[in-house]
Amino acid sequence: MKMQTINTKTKRFLNVAFVSAILLVTSLTTRADAGHQQPGGEGDKTAEVKYLGAPDGERLFNVIYDNNTGARFSVKVQDAEGTLIFQGSFTDKKFDKKFKLEGTDADKLVFTITNYGDNTSQVFEVNTNTRLVEDVEVKELN
Repeated sequence: MKMQTINTKTKRFLNVAFVSAILLVTSLTTRADAGHQQPGGEGDKTAEVKYLGAPDGERLFNVIYDNNTGARFSVKVQDAEGTLIFQGSFTDKKFDKKFKLEGTDADKLVFTITNYGDNTSQVFEVNTNTRLVEDVEVKELN
């Protein structure tokens, strides 16, 4: 019978690295609440927040906002405790910007887009759940 010796530390490291790379699942749930909508406003679907991934451990989001009137609006990003991470004011009619959130490990982020022209706001809540799954399989070799 041929025996093969495997360095257990190396094997474990490779297994964990492989499992982490393949099975690390980050499920982000975004929920848009159109708050403070007034009759005749631009509607609930003028803004979108998309999760683009986490290259190098930094979360990347794309914020799209159709501001047909060209009115001044703000984009605000906060963590679960309400700490302000980013705030900016814009007048773009077709706002399409990527936000790289460095150094934040918050499990919850809140994106708020407020249009000052018609006093409407849309709120997007991002919840992050990270799971590491280690799958170990033992096979009998003949």
